[in-house]
Amino acid sequence: MRNAFVAATISVVLSASVAGGQGALSTQGLGYPSGGLSARAEGTGGALGDFDALSLTSPASLAAAGSAALYFQYSPEFRKVTAGSGNASTTTARFPVVVGILPMGSSWTAGLSAASFLDRSTETNLTRVQVVGAPTDTVTLTERNRVLGAINDIRLALAWSKSPVVRIGVGAHVFAGSNRITFSQLFPDSSRYISTSQAGRISYAGFAASVGLEVHPSRVIGFAVSGRKGGDLRAESGDTALGRAPLPDHYSASVTYEGIPGAAISARVAHDSWSSLSALSSSGIQAFDGWDAGVGVEAAGPRLLQRIVTVRVGGRSRTLPFGVNGEKVKENTLAAGFGLPLARDRSSFEFALQRASRTAGSDIKERGFILSFGLRVSP
Repeated sequence: MRNAFVAATISVVLSASVAGGQGALSTQGLGYPSGGLSARAEGTGGALGDFDALSLTSPASLAAAGSAALYFQYSPEFRKVTAGSGNASTTTARFPVVVGILPMGSSWTAGLSAASFLDRSTETNLTRVQVVGAPTDTVTLTERNRVLGAINDIRLALAWSKSPVVRIGVGAHVFAGSNRITFSQLFPDSSRYISTSQAGRISYAGFAASVGLEVHPSRVIGFAVSGRKGGDLRAESGDTALGRAPLPDHYSASVTYEGIPGAAISARVAHDSWSSLSALSSSGIQAFDGWDAGVGVEAAGPRLLQRIVTVRVGGRSRTLPFGVNGEKVKENTLAAGFGLPLARDRSSFEFALQRASRTAGSDIKERGFILSFGLRVSP
């Protein structure tokens, strides 16, 4: 019986179908990739990710932090899924980025951070007619699949820079997390039928390494490249090994231009080999390699409370890792945000609003609004 439930939990977590009223295109397979971006980078459509010390895309960016800092981010998403004439609205609360930065001397900077790699928090409901006893004895049954959890990316990084011209960084990553799965069969008449519920947990563990490089040949232009090479990601249920697959390799390249006084224009393109995760599923999980491109502007804005507010705007287009019925899920995002220095510049508040549109080549569409609130404090 235990092995049968383990198989059922794998099917729930790795399935790529939209069922019932609360399925979502963005949380198929192993979950939604938040990207490890800070609210600042999100406000520019991800374009500043490789240059931002509070994002996890490039360890070299830590060298630009300037001082010790702690950063915490909260990002709720409000999404609506439309399938034919039906629709459903859900809310997901995420804490996608936590960062600690510590300069060590004049050339070295260390950073310890944690980010959501794949967030899998969803619930699906399916109502059907069940035959009980005699062929004419039927009852309406509701099957509920609920998954809560995520795979997190914990990174220890070290960056070096003797001058603003060149920055180099390396990082060691531990991927860990779990999905708690609950499968319930609910009957409307509890006096005649007993509802049932089963619970299970799948744990994940893996390792990876990353490297980053920034070059600023002049004061007005900068280039950045970064990469992450993954080891195996293992899935286990208790003491039972469920499978393993290589963590997706990640590569990105960015450029920023600051020739306009008070403004920076940035662009970024990245590639993730998500298809490597297909090996985790014996039932043929649909995972696709994907490109991620963004462009954005960050500029000095108006004064508020004797502080200059930094405003941001950007756009982003990418392919999500897990598809639906053999179709890739495309996500297009418009973003805007601002940054406000506080406490004599010893802290800052960052905010970003993203409107995401997701499609999968069918009549299923998803719209999401992601609000990101970030607080940076320098001791």
